[in-house]
Amino acid sequence: MVKTLQRKFLFASMLAVTILLVTLVGAINISYCYSVYSRERNMLEMLCETDGRPEGPGRFRDPNREDAASTDTGINSEAGLENGQIRDHSGRTDTEQADQAGGLMSGSGRNGFLKHGMSMDEALSIRFFAVWFEENGQAVLTDTSRIYAVSGEEAEEMAQVIVSSGKNTGVYQGFRYLIEEKDCTLSIEAEPVTAAKILVAMDISSDRRDMLRILAISVLIAALCWAAMLLPVNALSRRAIAPTAMSIERQKEFVTNAGHELKTPLAIIQANTDALELHAGESKWTRNIRAQTVRLNVLMQNLLTLSRMDENSLKLEKKPFAINPLLGEVWEDFAEPAAGKKLSVQILAGADMDLKVLANRDSIAQLLSILFDNAVKYTPHGGQIEVRAVVSHDKVDLIQSNTVAVEEGSNVLAEDPDRLFERFYRADSDRSRKKGGYGIGLSAARAIAGANGGTIHASAAGNRIVFTVSLRKASGQKNQR
Repeated sequence: MVKTLQRKFLFASMLAVTILLVTLVGAINISYCYSVYSRERNMLEMLCETDGRPEGPGRFRDPNREDAASTDTGINSEAGLENGQIRDHSGRTDTEQADQAGGLMSGSGRNGFLKHGMSMDEALSIRFFAVWFEENGQAVLTDTSRIYAVSGEEAEEMAQVIVSSGKNTGVYQGFRYLIEEKDCTLSIEAEPVTAAKILVAMDISSDRRDMLRILAISVLIAALCWAAMLLPVNALSRRAIAPTAMSIERQKEFVTNAGHELKTPLAIIQANTDALELHAGESKWTRNIRAQTVRLNVLMQNLLTLSRMDENSLKLEKKPFAINPLLGEVWEDFAEPAAGKKLSVQILAGADMDLKVLANRDSIAQLLSILFDNAVKYTPHGGQIEVRAVVSHDKVDLIQSNTVAVEEGSNVLAEDPDRLFERFYRADSDRSRKKGGYGIGLSAARAIAGANGGTIHASAAGNRIVFTVSLRKASGQKNQR
């Protein structure tokens, strides 16, 4: 039990560490992804505002348009060079134009938590292409001067697919795109062309690689932290459960010592009762003494079984043996009380009297004794008890079922039947106490099944409670139903 408690403590502690690390890794990567998305969106908006030109707007604007002198940089205009500077219609040099573009790129009002504006260096490092469209959806201009991997024809084909999808923003083939309405006149080979909207598609493959790299690094660091925490948590778990472990050990010692010490007075009481009956004859008092002595013997036997089987300290010698004869032998002790309650009993072990299991015969006999005693006690007057053995694959299932009284069934069958295996649990404590139950018999049965490499489970079927004991089948047995 101490080792089980330590494993549970270690599991709970490492589960808490795991949840914390997963939360941190998730928060870091989600915030990073959101930051990258915001930056990409900000870049696309800036590029759309500046006509797909990081240095400033108006690269393809028609210089002869009336509003070009006041709003566009118009590098195709009649402006000349002065001290190495290009001047537009308003007289601004290319340096002044770059300063204005830098103001746009800085994203005034766009800064904040996980958001920031673009610097000119960031803007000039962007890999993108831009496509302008007429009102009818026809592409009139494609600019791929800022990307090497995409040709003009490929850019136009991708743009047509994106526009036909009807979405103004999204991701397509590793490019994040944005479409904005643009009412402007472009100068294409000295011919003015009216454009209705612009599509800017930015290569985000490097951002995706960075995201995956950050995810891999954070997961690796989290795994290393988890492994580093395992050793100290394991060491601390021993110290944390030390008081409980000491209490459990003392409890086990007390139960073991008390059990051995009580065997002698119980044997003396039993012997004196037999002697008293020889001299004065059997009476209701001697019968009561004998019955209570038997109850105490069963109680101490179950307590000692639980104590020995905690921590798997009891090593059972397992040998193949025939299960069918054992069923009959154990049931003989309960045939008389069953007949007294007029119970209908069926033991169906099958025609194969050589049906064998690999287990410890004495402990399985004790397990069956617990089940049969439980069945006889709690089956109502005139009820039914059925026991059968079923072979399936590498297991032998011993299935014992009995009817349950209506008033008891409301408690036993309505709840989880597996709770009956909890120590000192009783569905109806008053009725169980009157019938001699202490709530530890089935706990001992489960401990015995586990010590033999098997399992035991309880289930409800109509007005019946069913106990299924699964044991290992001895080699050489045939499947049988």
